[in-house]
Amino acid sequence: MILRLLITVIGLGILIPSQGLSQIGMNQWRIHFSAFKPQGITKTDDNIYMACSNGIVRYDLEDNSVNQLTVTNSISDLGITSISSNESVVAVGYFNGNLDIIEGNEVTNVPWIQTAEISGDKTIHNFYFDGQNIYVATGIGLILFDNEKKEIKDTYYPYEDPVILDVTIFNDTLYVATKQGIYFAPKDRPFLNDKSQWEKREDLPFTVVNKEFSDIEVFANRLFFAYDDEAFNADTLYYIQDDVVHKYDSQLTVTALHADEDRLILTLFSSIRAFDSNFEIIETIFDYPDITPSPVGAIFYENDYWIADQNGGMVQARNSWQASSIFSNTPAADGSYRMDIQYGKVLIAGGGLTQNVQNVYSRNGVYLFEDEEWTNFNYKTDENIDFDPAFDFVSVAVNQSNTEEYAYGSFSKDGLKVVKENGAVVEIYNSSNSLIEDFGLNMAITDMKYDDDGNLWFINQGVFPLKVITPDGQMKEYSLGAASNNKFPYRLLIDDEGNKWVAVTNVGLVAFNENGTLDDPSDDQWRTLSAAEGFGNLPSVFVKGLAQDADGEIWIGTEEGLVILYSRNNLYDGGFGEYDASPILLEVDSEVERLLGETYVTAIAIDGGNRKWVGTNSSGVFCFSEDGTEEIYRFTTENSPLVSNNVYDIKVDQLSGEVYFATQDGLVSFRSDATLADNDFTTVSVFPNPVRPDFSGPITINGLGYESDVKVTDISGNLIFETVSNGGTVIWDGKTLQGDRVQSGVYLVWSGITSGKGKNVAKILFIN
Repeated sequence: MILRLLITVIGLGILIPSQGLSQIGMNQWRIHFSAFKPQGITKTDDNIYMACSNGIVRYDLEDNSVNQLTVTNSISDLGITSISSNESVVAVGYFNGNLDIIEGNEVTNVPWIQTAEISGDKTIHNFYFDGQNIYVATGIGLILFDNEKKEIKDTYYPYEDPVILDVTIFNDTLYVATKQGIYFAPKDRPFLNDKSQWEKREDLPFTVVNKEFSDIEVFANRLFFAYDDEAFNADTLYYIQDDVVHKYDSQLTVTALHADEDRLILTLFSSIRAFDSNFEIIETIFDYPDITPSPVGAIFYENDYWIADQNGGMVQARNSWQASSIFSNTPAADGSYRMDIQYGKVLIAGGGLTQNVQNVYSRNGVYLFEDEEWTNFNYKTDENIDFDPAFDFVSVAVNQSNTEEYAYGSFSKDGLKVVKENGAVVEIYNSSNSLIEDFGLNMAITDMKYDDDGNLWFINQGVFPLKVITPDGQMKEYSLGAASNNKFPYRLLIDDEGNKWVAVTNVGLVAFNENGTLDDPSDDQWRTLSAAEGFGNLPSVFVKGLAQDADGEIWIGTEEGLVILYSRNNLYDGGFGEYDASPILLEVDSEVERLLGETYVTAIAIDGGNRKWVGTNSSGVFCFSEDGTEEIYRFTTENSPLVSNNVYDIKVDQLSGEVYFATQDGLVSFRSDATLADNDFTTVSVFPNPVRPDFSGPITINGLGYESDVKVTDISGNLIFETVSNGGTVIWDGKTLQGDRVQSGVYLVWSGITSGKGKNVAKILFIN
């Protein structure tokens, strides 16, 4: 079936921001993509572009600024697989066939490959620019795109169901590197959509003639192409000169091949070789200061090599001794699993588990985000983490009493590590030096929390699934009843009464309280909430999400729905039905339904306005009002920058209102309009202030008391706007009650809590 799509593209007029991403405004998103998973690098006359899986790093050659381009501000999609350019145009390809064209500060989306009714893998692998035409190498053929008319002109099929990995033009002949060898045809030959019009290079060695070739490039009247062998260091670089095939080397691991200015750049597993027109090596970059090279692509500009590197991000190198990372301020990887946030410090476990709690063998490590800076802990950056067995870090905790202390644990033999001042690991606990239990081949340390006294509580699969490390390093262990022995503990919550809530797979939810005596088991209490009515009334014994709200209610998410334990009064001594959880019942079209029905709930978080953020395994994220009866937000991959509808964890930065969503495909955040309240009004702030003529976003007032009455007046006392805060935050669009933008001048923000004496008056200057 021939793909002929002569349709005008959509998406014109999306402008790239001129400033890099930093702290975001109200109701804005950001994608925390990794610069250590680059897909390629290219340049125009003005910029260097490095493509990563979920975003693009753009370096301005004139002012040396760095911008991040994501679906929140410019490009159209996630899952970037390729990038290429000429002097002024950049083409960006995605795994689903989507295509973006960047010209200056404007992005045009071309969705027609993605939406074409053609089966097969539509991944865009590479591009070749030929005047206004761009040849697009994809998993469903070679596509010819007219960039001037912004339309697809034709699709070429060198063989049946072709997978095209790269394309070039050599002596007016199209050459393509494919999964099944090297094919060619005269560029201007008609009917190239007919496979009979193409030929295969049969003069290659018989062992590779029908095999996969990943890269193809023209340089100095030679055609170079790389054979891609599955074995490590077994790739081969060939070239054709005077129509004769030559072999350069057969013990390589080729990651990219690029002809740039007066040199051919061969990117290998751990080095870069540059050749002159005589095919002599003129530069080999085999090292960077303080970084081990792991390049995936390189270009050349004004005496420097610009490298997309898995260890250094965007690297600028003159040679092996003069090299530096231009941009690497990102998490080490896109995947994320669990999080903790305390006073603006965000700690993320980058590992993961399958739905049936098996290893995914991720070595992403742990990421720390604070003051807009990322610090990564993994086998490449931290001597305390070994490549083996340090995989699947799945739990993290920050000490709210001292945020310089934090901890992380794994589902492997690596155990649990405690970090204190200056980022140094001070304690490493495992089954050989502590009470941590092995289960099978691994130590399953699946969740952890600090209490207000600085004790680190964690759950560990074994006979004693609940354990604690005191501030002086002592470890204690506790039973949660025979039913929980050796079962998988999944989530841990510590409430404001000191109860430890442990979600135990296939058991339910166990509440435990040591009553403040860590060494005296005689006063310990525990209670198991099961799925049986009268004994917990959970929708399922597979509990996945837990949170305590501002009213002391325990919100419980399971594989089959959501319930709330409204009272803890009879938790340990109550009789039949006195500790049952209850669903939220809603009337819909004269029918009574449970909130979220039997939706698989994966995570729950409470923001400063006591609103409930609920993550699911396939339906994205919901934000509900305080009592759960009103839907405030609903985010999915279809209507927002959320990178996956399967959300592993949600945490809220209560100081800024930024809500973080952890998924296997990436970490994203959304700044909501609710923050933690301050009933003393000691930290009231207004942003922006002054409000200038070009500002059209919401004005944010933070640091208010919980559910404060807020009024905005002019200096004469005339009421302009009024509302009630979400926790400690109010947003205002700068308009009067009649919907008109206020005039230039000073306006007063009067705020006070509804019960109590806290109050404040702030000023806002408008300049129109």
